[in-house]
Amino acid sequence: MPQQDGEWSQVSRKRGRIRHVPKPKTAVGESKENELGIRPNPNPEFTVSDIRKHHNTARQEWQISDCWNTLKDLLATALSESNHPPITKAICFGPGPYDPSNGSFAARRTAHMQTAAFCTIVDFLESQYDHKIKRVIQEPMFTQIDKDLCVELGFEVADSPDAFPMVDEYTLVYGIHMELRTYYLALATLPTAFIGGGLEEWEKVVNFDPSLKEFIGPISKMDATYTKYPFPDMSYIFSSTIMYWRKGDDAPYMPGSPRTSLPETSPALKQASDVAEALEGLNLSEQAPEEKAPETESYKRSEKLAEPNGCKESKPPMTED
Repeated sequence: MPQQDGEWSQVSRKRGRIRHVPKPKTAVGESKENELGIRPNPNPEFTVSDIRKHHNTARQEWQISDCWNTLKDLLATALSESNHPPITKAICFGPGPYDPSNGSFAARRTAHMQTAAFCTIVDFLESQYDHKIKRVIQEPMFTQIDKDLCVELGFEVADSPDAFPMVDEYTLVYGIHMELRTYYLALATLPTAFIGGGLEEWEKVVNFDPSLKEFIGPISKMDATYTKYPFPDMSYIFSSTIMYWRKGDDAPYMPGSPRTSLPETSPALKQASDVAEALEGLNLSEQAPEEKAPETESYKRSEKLAEPNGCKESKPPMTED
């Protein structure tokens, strides 16, 4: 899998095929550019107000979709099936920039849709608990305008790799279509819940490229010990995504009443040193590009998870303003 100077790449999909975007001939921000020609935009086209309007459109589309209705039922089931530890923090890794440098409408829409889905998931969880959940987002391709939007949406914006050691046993980790190495760093401590690539897909990658086997451990452990739910797809934006939820028997000790009680003392971020060690000398790409298997590429995500209730969109894609 390609690596771009410790940053993540953005997925581009069209019915399981890769859309190759020519690399812009410019030296500006070259060190952070990924192979799809996306980098922190040196000349942002939109204001915060513009991007907020795009985000609101995406959120409205997501909230009326069959996918969100299906996901709400899955979340309710996950919360009711056993005595889960309460989530006190949710971290969104690598949604992509909201004003990408290559001007891609599809990339912009995907970034907004993945962020909107994350926000509604956290909103739903807060409605089930008696406390607020801290929201953190990390995306190396963000411009300052992107970051300003996230602050308006209630996020703490973390510079990469600062969000990795924030993960603890009471965290929801959310990262769609990221590199296996990035999942490895984000899962140095296993969280309460994880939404991202599942073991079945990553085993295909490791079988083709055994050098990646050392990074599959956290996902393998969750697959063996957590409850697993299929995450409904929406126009390939969430394809091959799984939701893992820690079982009650595996939950850390929590004083007080189940599920809604906050821990009296949050666990120390003991994994910080592990993350620092893993980061040393490791070039990671946090948003995985689409690849073909196995003749010329190391991975193909064309196989979608079974979508409960025939997940479909209820509103046509948002149009350019």
